[in-house]
Amino acid sequence: SPGAGGSTPWFNRTSVAARDIVEGSELFVDYGQSWFLTRDGVFELVPVQESYEKAQAFLGEYAKLLLGVERTVEDEEEEKEEEEVEQNYNILDLLEQDKLILGEEAQSDLWELIKTFPYPTRERQALPDTAKDAIRAALGDIMTVEEENSIRDMEYLKEHGKCVDNIVPGTSTIPHAGRGAFATRFIPKGGLVSPVPLVHIADKTTTYMYDEMIGPHGNLVRNTSEIVGKQIILNYCFGHPNSTLLLFPYSSNVAYVNHHLTEYNAEIRWATDFDFFHKQEWLDKSVDFLEKEWTAGLALEFIATRDIQPGEEVFINYGEEWQRAWDAHVENWIPPSKDSDFNNLTLFTDVVEDKTRGRAGYARAEDLNDDVESPIRTVTEQKTIPYPFSVEMICQVKIGHMEPYYSAPITAPFFRREWDEEEDPQTPETFEKCDIIERFVKEEEDYDPDEEDGGEHEYYYTIRIERAAKRTLEYDNVLALETHVITGVPWSAIRFKNIAYTSDVFLKKAFRHEMILPDDLFPRAWMNLIPREERES
Repeated sequence: SPGAGGSTPWFNRTSVAARDIVEGSELFVDYGQSWFLTRDGVFELVPVQESYEKAQAFLGEYAKLLLGVERTVEDEEEEKEEEEVEQNYNILDLLEQDKLILGEEAQSDLWELIKTFPYPTRERQALPDTAKDAIRAALGDIMTVEEENSIRDMEYLKEHGKCVDNIVPGTSTIPHAGRGAFATRFIPKGGLVSPVPLVHIADKTTTYMYDEMIGPHGNLVRNTSEIVGKQIILNYCFGHPNSTLLLFPYSSNVAYVNHHLTEYNAEIRWATDFDFFHKQEWLDKSVDFLEKEWTAGLALEFIATRDIQPGEEVFINYGEEWQRAWDAHVENWIPPSKDSDFNNLTLFTDVVEDKTRGRAGYARAEDLNDDVESPIRTVTEQKTIPYPFSVEMICQVKIGHMEPYYSAPITAPFFRREWDEEEDPQTPETFEKCDIIERFVKEEEDYDPDEEDGGEHEYYYTIRIERAAKRTLEYDNVLALETHVITGVPWSAIRFKNIAYTSDVFLKKAFRHEMILPDDLFPRAWMNLIPREERES
């Protein structure tokens, strides 16, 4: 297909609620502390877990100050733990009863002094913004107050929010396009299809891939005179022929919206009523200015040009230049051969005679994993009917137990056991590269076509795992080649994995072109490939 490699094979990432979420709540995920610790210049000392713990302790002392509770150092040392707990409860009771020695105005002044102290710390950043919230947090905890403050009234969200679930992905009705975006509900003419927040990329050549050459010091360097390909991200960016700037949309599902030159039912415009995110003044700034801005600040919108019915695919116009580039690609396209494509991975296009599946020598792991009916081939069977070179087999079993080392010979660790659902939990941490050495038909009582996760599959398997492993025993470290043979393994515990760099996105001649924003939408200030006097005229 001419569209091979033109769309990403990685899609349908989902997020699952870690706990109940109240309507109107802001959604959060855990990026990990290092994400913030390495961005102090951007986010100005974002609090981490330890910061909240210290800030909460500070609020305890702050509450005592508001109540006029005096305690000397000697008193602190002499009090028992039980007495401290009792006193803390007394302080909370007094706070709830509003037994404070400072009035609201004095509390606000004092809290402003605390929050505006000239030397910022993560702990102070973790403190609530207002004096009233400080009392609430002292009675409860800071994170609960932050979460409660993040909740928006549903009427407010209906008036000010931007709906992101008007479209969902599915298989496109356009040939070679891969996946598309489909309306989940009726969208009237002029209605919002989706907001399109953008990440700006100042120099589109950062998406180019170059050949290598020997540098002046004998090392490999990029040969910038020879472009061998472009990154797949280019196909998902907006741009303009007269600019180096790219705009990458990252809102949910907007990347699935495909092109139609004449029958498009949505158009692009700059975001409106989105001032908290979209910086309208950036449209008058230069690309050099945008290059120095390391946070997102631009947004488009897709707007319905006519009524769109539920289930209808949404299209926009990528521009006439994009259409010409696609037409030329289709006209010149020939099926990839082992001598012409996959860069240095031509092996993956070899045709393999496969009577069982009728497949060529290239396949994706996702397709093999969806095939519940076909038996998985043993190593003996694969000598005549091999699996494609683009995939490898992995098994979800737990390897790492120590007990056999205390009795088995260190020189030849060989372990055999039966697969156990509790001992071999199916988690990402338990994947091991494996071989199938035997296959057995299930007993009738074990076969359940209605069971999920492969219950309808007819076979159990014996697998073999060989790997070099380092084991730390009581007095010494042991490095040995382990062989594990596990019997009775179900289909659901055996998966195929795509080998790195074998996706069709690595085809040398895969289609690459940014979507084109029209002249009346793309700011002239960004057209840095034309002379400045023409831009400013």
